Amino acid sequence: MRGLVPSLTCVALFCRLPRVVWLFGCSSASLRSFTTTLFLPSFLASLLSHRLVCAKMNCAVLAVVACVALAIASPVRAIPTWSVVAKDLLTTDLGIAFPEANTGYTAGDANGAGPAILKSTDGGHTWNQCNATFGPDLLLLAATAAKDAIVVTSIFGELYSDDDGNSFHLSVGGGMSQSARYIGVNGDGGKRFGVAGTYHGRQGVAISEDGGKLFKAFTTDELFTYSRYGAYPTDSTWYVAAGEFPSTNATEAVRPDLPARYRRSEFMAADGRFPASYNRTADPNVAGYKAQIVKTTDGGNTWSTLFAQNDTFYFNGIDCNPSDPNHCCAVGESADGADAGARIYCTFDGQNFNRTFYAPYTQAKGYSLIDFRFANETFGWAVGGTLNAIAPSAWFVVTNDGGRTWDAQTHTIPGYYALGLDVVSEKVAYAAVDNLITQTSGVAKYFAL
Repeated sequence: MRGLVPSLTCVALFCRLPRVVWLFGCSSASLRSFTTTLFLPSFLASLLSHRLVCAKMNCAVLAVVACVALAIASPVRAIPTWSVVAKDLLTTDLGIAFPEANTGYTAGDANGAGPAILKSTDGGHTWNQCNATFGPDLLLLAATAAKDAIVVTSIFGELYSDDDGNSFHLSVGGGMSQSARYIGVNGDGGKRFGVAGTYHGRQGVAISEDGGKLFKAFTTDELFTYSRYGAYPTDSTWYVAAGEFPSTNATEAVRPDLPARYRRSEFMAADGRFPASYNRTADPNVAGYKAQIVKTTDGGNTWSTLFAQNDTFYFNGIDCNPSDPNHCCAVGESADGADAGARIYCTFDGQNFNRTFYAPYTQAKGYSLIDFRFANETFGWAVGGTLNAIAPSAWFVVTNDGGRTWDAQTHTIPGYYALGLDVVSEKVAYAAVDNLITQTSGVAKYFAL
C-alpha cells in the first residue's frame, strides 16, 4: 500500500491536467506500482504503465479503470450473520448444546417417532440420532453439555450421558425441569449441572455433582410462581428466572394433559409448535402474568427476591457474565396488555434488575424472546421470534456492551422461530429453530471469521 497514495494522486492529476502528469514525472514505475497494488490484469498494468498511451487516454476511461481497480482491490468481508445449516431434523427442537465449536446435541420430538436426541460433529451441518430409548409420551424440554457429559430435561425427569452422547440413561432425584445449564464456566469439567423446575411439588432448582446421574433438589417458598430457567455462575451463587402466563390465552392450543407451564412460550401450542401467523388478541387477558427473579449466594440454603411483578409479563431464559456473577441478563415476554412485547432485564451489581431493551407489540407484529447467553464479558445473544401477519421470523438480538444496548434489527431468518440457544464464543453460536411453515425443525448457526 506504500505506493498507492502517490499513484492515485498521479492519476487524479492526470485526469485534470494531462500535461502536468508528464511534467511532474508520472513515471512508468509509479503507474506500475498503482496497477500492481490494485491487482489489475497484467495487460492493463502494462497499458497504464506506458506514458505515451496514458497521455492520450481519455480521462473518463482512466477514471473508470481506476474505480474498478479500487473495487477489486478493496477487501470484501461478508457481514457475519445467522443462517440455517440443517433442515428437516425433527418436528420441533427445544434444546441445543455445543460444548465446543463443532460437536453438539439437539433434543426434540418427531411426529410418529417420539422424542429424539441428535448429535453433530461437523459444526451442525449433519446430525445422527443418539442411542436413547424414551417412552412415546415423553416431552424433552432442554439440553446442556460440558466436556463429554450431556444433560437433557423432560417433564418426567432428567437424562444424562457420560460418553459423548453414545448412550443416555435416566437420572435419579430430579423432577420436572424446563431448563438445564452447567455450573460455572464448564461445569467443573462436565461434573456439575443445574436444572430448574418443580421438585417434590415445590419450585426451585436441582443440582448434580456427578455429571447428571444424581440430582439434589433445592427448593424455596420465596418463589410465588413457576421456576423456569436457572443461571449458575459459581458453585454457590445461582439465579432463577420464574414466571407464568394466563392459561386462558391461546386456549385453542392448550391440551388438558399439558399445562401451560410446560410450554416454552405463550405463543407455543401444547404440541410444541408455534403458529405460522400472528393476530393480536382482541380481548386481552393479563391477570395471569407473573415475573420473578430469585437468587441464592449460599448454595440454595437461603433465597432472596430481586425482581417481582404481576400482570405484565413473564421471564424466560437467564444467563450471567462468565467472569462476573453479579452481571446477568434475563429475557421476558407477554402477548397481551398495555406492555405487550419482548424485553430484556440486566443487573450489573447482582441486586437490581433494570430493563435495557423493549420491543413493543404492534397491530401487525408480535415479539418473543426465549433465551439468552453471554459469550464473554460484553458479547451476548438473545433469541426468539417475530410473529407477523404473513410469516414468522427467527429473531436474534445482540449486545456488544454487556447488555447496556442491543441491536435488534440486523439478524433474522424468515419462516423460522428460535427456541434454544448455545453460544460457544463471540464467533460461534447455535440455535434450535423450528420452521413454522413446514412444521419441521432445524439448526441455525452464527459464524464470524
